[in-house]
Amino acid sequence: MTFKLLLIFLSLLSSLLISFLFDSSWNFLKWLDAAFLVGLLLLMISSAMILIEGRFFVAFIQSTKNFFAKINKQEQLIRESEKRSAQPVIYVKRFPSRKAFFQVGMLFSIASLLVSSAIYFF
Repeated sequence: MTFKLLLIFLSLLSSLLISFLFDSSWNFLKWLDAAFLVGLLLLMISSAMILIEGRFFVAFIQSTKNFFAKINKQEQLIRESEKRSAQPVIYVKRFPSRKAFFQVGMLFSIASLLVSSAIYFF
């Protein structure tokens, strides 16, 4: 079983569980709402993975560390005595499942949006 199929199965199961949390009785429209919410959650997860992979937050973290290192005299003395550079080691994080989260999230969001629109207009 591939990761994408497992993700689809878990998303369907979680959308069913969420639809029961809205109300104790199951309703197809409540399940469509829950499927849309699960799709949006998967899209948000893939967006967060893209931000982390793109090192969006590294500049903020780096500037904060440099600021506190410059105002802390003890840290400056330790760096000078150990001859450490101010440049940190950069680690690159890769998420192999980012594409699967995006595709399944789009599938759930668009499918539930189309079905709910068809029910509303027809």
